[in-house]
Amino acid sequence: MLFSYPVAAAAENWLHECLVAAVKTVHQLIDEGTQIPKWPNVLPAVHRDRFSSRTGLAERFLAYANAITALSAEERKSVLEALDAQNKIPELLARQCDCVELADLPPGIREPAKALFTFGFDLLTPFEIRQRQYKELCEVIPVRVCPFCGCEGLDAPGAPQEDLDHYIPRSKYPFAAANLRNLAPMGGRCNSAYKKTQDPLRRATGQRRLAFDPYGAADLTISLENSVVDELTTGPAVSNWVIDFLPAGEAVDTWDEIFHIRERWKRDVLDEKTIRQWLGDFQSYCRRAKRQTGGDADVIDAVRDYEQFLVGCGLGDRAFLKAAVFGLLLRKCAAGCQRILLILRDLIGPPQPQPQPQPQPQPQ
Repeated sequence: MLFSYPVAAAAENWLHECLVAAVKTVHQLIDEGTQIPKWPNVLPAVHRDRFSSRTGLAERFLAYANAITALSAEERKSVLEALDAQNKIPELLARQCDCVELADLPPGIREPAKALFTFGFDLLTPFEIRQRQYKELCEVIPVRVCPFCGCEGLDAPGAPQEDLDHYIPRSKYPFAAANLRNLAPMGGRCNSAYKKTQDPLRRATGQRRLAFDPYGAADLTISLENSVVDELTTGPAVSNWVIDFLPAGEAVDTWDEIFHIRERWKRDVLDEKTIRQWLGDFQSYCRRAKRQTGGDADVIDAVRDYEQFLVGCGLGDRAFLKAAVFGLLLRKCAAGCQRILLILRDLIGPPQPQPQPQPQPQPQ
């Protein structure tokens, strides 16, 4: 990820916490052989009034309680362990712990558990929890852009809701369905065209893997230094874009594998048409700054200044990728790459002739 969301934005997690507490109460009462109280008295007292008229939630709690009652004590214990483990989001993503999937739970509890916590997720909107979370995120993030790709913009609060992805999929880990720590806004294409229901915890083979935490630290550098410049033909100056993420690691690989970052950037951003446009932007920058070039040193100075200008633009309008492109061009110029120097020298333009002093009229 290019940046992470502030964990404070997941603090209003009372709905999820209420569901978890009520489920644990149901388990405890069944284990003790005690009758389960009528709705909403199974809920923590502080939240009962909020849910007293939520008959849909009451029906799903009853179905869950009936399913749990039919299980053995050992099976009920395994369900509670799954409830706790599936919500250790930071530890799961860091591969510091593991959890079972829905398919590993006793068959009779799978659908009731999924239905209960999915319904809880659906309640986030009418309680306006999603809207408040999104507003808080937008007030803190450096720019309203998808942190998973850096290209898709995010709408302002109040617009139709951005896709709120279940980072670890609720189809496999339903107990985390309403947990704000597992919900991360992302661009529509990132969610529907790439992420879909992919599991950041496990490869398709089931093998565990590391993944970025959307609410954890993110500090990546984009490098294009290994890209190949073609100095022999008249085709694109950069014949092969090589995108490196620093520091490299398994979490980076998971991110790239799920969201197809390198593939998308090479196809949609580092294409020849966009690069020509960015070179035109550089030319406009040089003209506004009244840049002139009398030699290679002037070209290098102009590119260095423009790269620093782009770095200061941050993530807006894909400036971070433009900065990486001009960082590559700067290094190639400094290494004496004549094709790049010639392209950039032509864009900057030669020194303008100095006005010649007008001859003074001679006295008669």
